[in-house]
Amino acid sequence: MEEKILKKTEISKLYNELVKEYKFYAPTKVKGNISFKKISNSEEIELDFLNSKVPPKDVLFPQKETIFEYRYEGKDVIIEERKDLEDKILIFGVRPCDAYSFKLLEDFFASGDFQDDVFLKKRENATIVGIGCNNPRQSCFCTSVGGHPFQKESTDVFLSDLGDNYLVEAISEKGKNLVKKLSWLTVAKKADIDKSKELAKQAEDSFTTKFNFDLVTKVLDENFEHPVWQEISESCIGCSSCTFLCPTCTCFDVIDENDEYNNRGRRIRIWDTCQSCLYTLETSGHNPRPEKIQRCRNRIMHKFSYYPSNYDCLGCVGCGRCIIACPVNNELRLIIDKILEIEEKEEGEKVSA
Repeated sequence: MEEKILKKTEISKLYNELVKEYKFYAPTKVKGNISFKKISNSEEIELDFLNSKVPPKDVLFPQKETIFEYRYEGKDVIIEERKDLEDKILIFGVRPCDAYSFKLLEDFFASGDFQDDVFLKKRENATIVGIGCNNPRQSCFCTSVGGHPFQKESTDVFLSDLGDNYLVEAISEKGKNLVKKLSWLTVAKKADIDKSKELAKQAEDSFTTKFNFDLVTKVLDENFEHPVWQEISESCIGCSSCTFLCPTCTCFDVIDENDEYNNRGRRIRIWDTCQSCLYTLETSGHNPRPEKIQRCRNRIMHKFSYYPSNYDCLGCVGCGRCIIACPVNNELRLIIDKILEIEEKEEGEKVSA
């Protein structure tokens, strides 16, 4: 399907046409930060941003969510399944790292003997409109984890910001069907396509953070009890910003809320974090990860050792949110540097011997 051109002045036209069919989510300003919310008019859309503070995973895997409701009829409990899971969702203006995170979330929630039907149904009915990163943040490192600031594979439609216009590319069948609805889009010229490629190359060349995560995984697997974990965890204050703002973290707690007066209730899930001292606390009182050092280690091992082992990919998309959010500058790049220093020291000792 040939590329199209969307003028920035036509965003409202696009919104007015698609909102008839989709629940339309887009980046918008909330208390000074960018968040993905269901919008009620096109003027709320904010596309001049580096990335949102809270990842767009919040659309399909919200911080608090009702799984189902129930009611009592005598001794019977009647389950009332959600009726909104068939709704079509459009998530507009997603950065490539966050678009890829939906693939990781989908793989996780579809794994094992018991799949998460709530998430998977919403993901099936969601269309992702991505947008390239012309100016990646200094904290970004998506190219180190197999991504790219103009990666298109995890999107349905991809936009490239050309200045006054967007280059529109339909990537998936969903995307092709969506673009067909926008019959008023004009056909892109070769110069537009070439400019998009040039912007992609410039964005890729701008990255200063580059890691060999194959080596990181190897070092992690061989150094579970290494003293470096004490050093890494010393400054951590356990605030959990790194995990709550991570687009690939999936931990959640499940709570039943009972309304005894009306013989009703609901089961909800809320985000949880492995950085909490209560996360692994068992009913018996035993906690397999009682100390901060163990919790800090688990986070890094999960992303760069357990995830590759279980899903054959890294559990990180290189968005850099944990780097920006850490209040004590115990950021991921410094942690990875310390882990790689283990290998460098061992190699140096071999040479000396």
